[in-house]
Amino acid sequence: MTMERRKITIERNVIENVLMAAKDFVKRNRKVVLYSALGICLIMVLVLSAYVYFERKAAAEIVKFERIMDRYRALERQEDGGNTGVFIVIEEMKNLVNSSSWGFVHTMGDYVLGRMYFGNKSYSDARRHYLKFADDNPGSDFAVLALQKAAVAAESQGFFEEALQTYRKLDERFGDTPYADQISYDLARMYQKKGDIYKAKEYYHKVISSHPRSVFSAKSSHRLFLLTHQAKNVK
Repeated sequence: MTMERRKITIERNVIENVLMAAKDFVKRNRKVVLYSALGICLIMVLVLSAYVYFERKAAAEIVKFERIMDRYRALERQEDGGNTGVFIVIEEMKNLVNSSSWGFVHTMGDYVLGRMYFGNKSYSDARRHYLKFADDNPGSDFAVLALQKAAVAAESQGFFEEALQTYRKLDERFGDTPYADQISYDLARMYQKKGDIYKAKEYYHKVISSHPRSVFSAKSSHRLFLLTHQAKNVK
């Protein structure tokens, strides 16, 4: 019982000593403590003000974003396509995205611009924005879609080596995700286009063995059959 009391007394003395030392420090350094406290308060006020400012700016940007998208969709529905008007609206969107530094428009801007340019067959611009989005947002669920679209855009321009490199990047980053079947299939296609039949067959077989129920498994089987049939005819 005596030992327990001594232990409690010692612990109390330690706490009291710390408090007394802190009190003495404040007395001896009143100006330093005061200025430090004021500085911390000022920093907190500045941080909070910046947060409120950027939140309001982001909210205003979303309103502008929706207005631009409404005009873009309206132009897309026109029978003649409204091609000139569409690119004017896309330019407005690009200016909005470039001026943004926070929130949804800043984060998703390049992906949206990629979709706009891709939809209007401006594949160089589409590739640039899709790749930028994927690089800036590697953890986003949209990164895999952006890279896939960038690869398709490169294919559409006949840049097969660039498309192949993009599909390889997809395989490295997303080869163990639910997108793996399509990624392997697209890699097989690109190797086939470039004349590397050995690698093409390797990836077609990978799709069939690893994803037997996938729609890309059936496509891979068909392409393998055609490759084998062509090889026999050549012989």
